[in-house]
Amino acid sequence: MNATKIVRRNSLVHWRAWRSSFFLSVLSPVMFLSAMGLGLGSLVEEEQAFGGVDYLAFFATGMLAASCMQAGAFSGTYPVMNKIVWQKNYDAVLASPLNVRDIFLGEVSWSAVMLTQLATPFFMIMAFAGIFDSPLAILAIPVAVLVGTSCAAVIMAYTATLHTDEAYTWLFRFVVTPLFLLSGTFFPIDQLPAWGRVVAHLTPLFHGVELVRQLTIYDLDPSAIWHLGYLVALLGVGVVVGIRNFERRLLP
Repeated sequence: MNATKIVRRNSLVHWRAWRSSFFLSVLSPVMFLSAMGLGLGSLVEEEQAFGGVDYLAFFATGMLAASCMQAGAFSGTYPVMNKIVWQKNYDAVLASPLNVRDIFLGEVSWSAVMLTQLATPFFMIMAFAGIFDSPLAILAIPVAVLVGTSCAAVIMAYTATLHTDEAYTWLFRFVVTPLFLLSGTFFPIDQLPAWGRVVAHLTPLFHGVELVRQLTIYDLDPSAIWHLGYLVALLGVGVVVGIRNFERRLLP
């Protein structure tokens, strides 16, 4: 599959900075879990509000999905804009046997690789902290990666329609940040007004957070099929629209 050549190219570039990248992927969850899970969590005593688990477990499982969402969203913005507009890497790639489909699928696959590198240390730290004991917990890693990859695909499709990076300010301010804060990561969405709960149910992060929690700290129920189906469908839409937008942008 030619898309793997894009993954290989990106991995060779990334290899030069893998130490700092891996260090940050370990340091970030430690800081988040310490400051929010342990610090703020020590002030939250009512476990019933979080489904019978302590705040650290509630927060950590949400952050696993939320961190991948944020990283996936970013991977679909400036890195892709750079290769389309500024350095025009994709124009050079199209002079080779690779086509636009290979480019897009390769970039989406590379996002999945990077998100796995982010999610795995986060999961291991959670396991070390004794946050969960479910045998299904390991499946939280691919679910978190799916959350980030689906967001990456959709935003890559959007990036292909842009000519400058000005829109990213609005994207992160009015889409990514509200998603991060209001999709059940920090508190149950039951605390939101009725319209807020409706909006939350339409977001990919909500479905990712719910599925991760069912696999780790709650019981798995039939809604897991809906959560998984939503994320897979979003990824599919992102890929189909993304390939079309890349073709319109990169081909004469």
